[in-house]
Amino acid sequence: MRIRYSFVVAIAMLAAAGTALAESPFAGKWKLDPSQSKLTGDTIRFAIGAAGEMTYIAEGHTTKVKLDGTPVKTWSGAEVSWKKIDDNTYESHATQNGVDLGTTTWTLSSSGKVLKVESKGTNPDGSSFDDASDYTRVSGTHGIAGSWKSTKTSMNEDRVYEIADKGPDELTWNIPEIKGVLNVKMDGKDYAPVGPTVPKGLTIALVKASPRTLKMTEKMNGEVTLHSTMTVSADGKKMTEVGSPAKTNEPFTEVWVKQ
Repeated sequence: MRIRYSFVVAIAMLAAAGTALAESPFAGKWKLDPSQSKLTGDTIRFAIGAAGEMTYIAEGHTTKVKLDGTPVKTWSGAEVSWKKIDDNTYESHATQNGVDLGTTTWTLSSSGKVLKVESKGTNPDGSSFDDASDYTRVSGTHGIAGSWKSTKTSMNEDRVYEIADKGPDELTWNIPEIKGVLNVKMDGKDYAPVGPTVPKGLTIALVKASPRTLKMTEKMNGEVTLHSTMTVSADGKKMTEVGSPAKTNEPFTEVWVKQ
């Protein structure tokens, strides 16, 4: 699910705040426009073990869970627990650094061909979210086991970046709803964001490829987890990010409109 702010993905684009300087095309307040973006196409996989445990794979990262609500650590350091409600319904809950990331309900359609995923919760800034996605079965014959590809997604809250010039080729970048802040130079070196739900070990590196283009590399404990390129349009009104998780190469596109 390419709603990175809900689980693993709330986690993936953490950056910073300040007062925009007119000379930088990246500076300003940017709002995600889902209608112009491509937030689907990712694949998730489930396998049920002989002892009833479940393996869940997303963005190429594997997590093994019990279905009795026992919490386990994920690759990002988040703690997640799963419960099987019935044969067609599962519920998961996640925290990061002890902070609640929300609860997700996974519901199989009566045909067994569609998996509906709804995540609800409260962001660190107090705003609420209610994100939903539909996944279509790619493999498997019954139950949640098999592979699923996202085909539809929706979100009820505004996603905002606030970017400011901090100095020559240096930015402060903020995501207000998660209180995530990053001070970063555009020199290709790794810089660690801060915030209540920022995973420990997460770093972001930026390189200015052109006056209007940034290349970003995200790492977790030194391992590359995501690549993307962010380009501001010639009129300065739109910023388009194109990228993919490092392990799956399943592309996404996010279009941000200057406010």
